[in-house]
Amino acid sequence: MTVVKAILLTLLFIFVFSLTQLGFGFLFFETDLIPQYLQTHFGITIIISFVISYLLLFKFFWKTTLNIKNTLSFKNYNFKIVIYLIVLVLGFQLLNKPLWDLERIWNYFMYSENATDYNAFNGFNLIYLYRLLAILIVSPVFEELFFRKFLLQKLVEKNNEKVAIIVSSLCFAIIHIETPLNLFPTFIFGIISSLIFIKTKKVGYVILLHFLYNLFDQMLYVSNVNYDNWLLSLNFNLSYWVLFLAGIVITYFGTKKILAVPQ
Repeated sequence: MTVVKAILLTLLFIFVFSLTQLGFGFLFFETDLIPQYLQTHFGITIIISFVISYLLLFKFFWKTTLNIKNTLSFKNYNFKIVIYLIVLVLGFQLLNKPLWDLERIWNYFMYSENATDYNAFNGFNLIYLYRLLAILIVSPVFEELFFRKFLLQKLVEKNNEKVAIIVSSLCFAIIHIETPLNLFPTFIFGIISSLIFIKTKKVGYVILLHFLYNLFDQMLYVSNVNYDNWLLSLNFNLSYWVLFLAGIVITYFGTKKILAVPQ
């Protein structure tokens, strides 16, 4: 697969997903076909749109018989790698924090402003439960199948490995561009996920990494742990940057250990 085709497929996914969501939005809120009591379930349409978009791309561009049972089976997986995946998740949390805080860091040093306005968890409801299902199940499975098992492998066939990893990771970051600040953390995640997949040849490891990353993030959010606000209260002092450096070291350590495990 060429670099241009990989980018076009990513843009096609965004287009199909957006079009599907617009269709659901029109159906739910601009017509009388959906009863009002069912409109609270609009969140499930996001999941449906994701699944439809990925399945269409798999059908028309992957053109392979995917054995889901074997693909998602964790039989004969190395428990040592799983432990290092957990280490990676902890490293990501520390490493990504300044990347998410770039705007706050800029405002603090330029204007002496440091707003601690992270949203607190307001309890479980249908909207959040559908979002949780998308974050913990749909995203890890379908995104890793598409960007690692399909896109990355196809890119490697016509490009050198480094180019394939960078391009597939960039495409992965593009679909998470709710804000520009999403690009850096998701690009780094994509790079490491790609390295692990190429080394192990098992997509289950990167699906598990993706799941654990999202799970840990949601656990912090649901438990109302004031981790983010505590870090911001450090006012980007030496301790804040020491934690960032610790995140780099932990992430490097976890990645290196996984890549060193014999296959």
